[in-house]
Amino acid sequence: MLVFLNFLNRNLSHFRAQTVITVNCNLPKITYPTLRSLLLLKIYEAISLRKDVQVANQSIENSDFQKNREIIKLLAPRPALKRVKSATSVVAYASTIALQLGARSSSTPAEIADKIIHFLRHSPSNLSDEETENQLLRDLTVTYLEPGRLVFEFGDRAISKYLQEILSHCTDETNRASDRSFLRLKRESSGDSKIFLCQYSYARCTALIEMASRSNHIDKSVENDSAKWLNESKFLLQKESELLSQIIATLDEWEETNPLTLAISLSEAFQTFYQNCQIVKYDTIHLQVAQCRLALVMITHWLLKQLLEQGLGVVAPETL
Repeated sequence: MLVFLNFLNRNLSHFRAQTVITVNCNLPKITYPTLRSLLLLKIYEAISLRKDVQVANQSIENSDFQKNREIIKLLAPRPALKRVKSATSVVAYASTIALQLGARSSSTPAEIADKIIHFLRHSPSNLSDEETENQLLRDLTVTYLEPGRLVFEFGDRAISKYLQEILSHCTDETNRASDRSFLRLKRESSGDSKIFLCQYSYARCTALIEMASRSNHIDKSVENDSAKWLNESKFLLQKESELLSQIIATLDEWEETNPLTLAISLSEAFQTFYQNCQIVKYDTIHLQVAQCRLALVMITHWLLKQLLEQGLGVVAPETL
């Protein structure tokens, strides 16, 4: 399997970073940075001291590190960054890249880690402060743990900004006319209980969105403001963390994992969320919490639709 980083589409007006892995996947390209691809990009910039990152056919002019292809190999998504549980953040990653690079250079793992941390904290950017990249990185905490382990934790503000970014793209795509005439969708799930679970979750999302749209008490969106996810700078949603975490994991692994695997994991997280979180019973929960929960349903709805129709070639049913 060929692994490489593709950041060639990064520009001043719109940041795009992708981790591309050669898999047979028909899913649409994600045109905003996944959290993992953003971190991979910044780690690469830190260790190579390059801002014009074009990894594919470039060599790194740095005597401390070996050839570009070896660093690219080290930055393969799964080895370089792994999701970890954190008591202080919904979204956290760990990396031993400093330890791996330390074994290939004259620098110690601690020195390499310090370089990465310093870069992330002080690196100037040619993007405006309102760009997604900067807003996410401003709320990123990086900690170095012995021996050679870096932990990256996104704070509540970053998470809310990222969810709003996802929501806005899902809403834009949903509002566009859907042309499925070119798809030869299977009308049945062929008795596959796993696919049926995913279709059931999609249909349940559809029902919740329709119920909310008929209510005068719940706005269908969280509006175009990431602050709606926050209350006095604290993230509103805690019980919803499993679904939230799975949404981000789904996007992180969008181009490298089998669509059915992604759809099953997302469906299972949604079912747990649905059983434990009220959405449309607006008289029993805070309105702002209900709106944020509904936004998670809308994101899940869009992701499942793509995974079912584009990834698996089966119908995403509005009803069952």
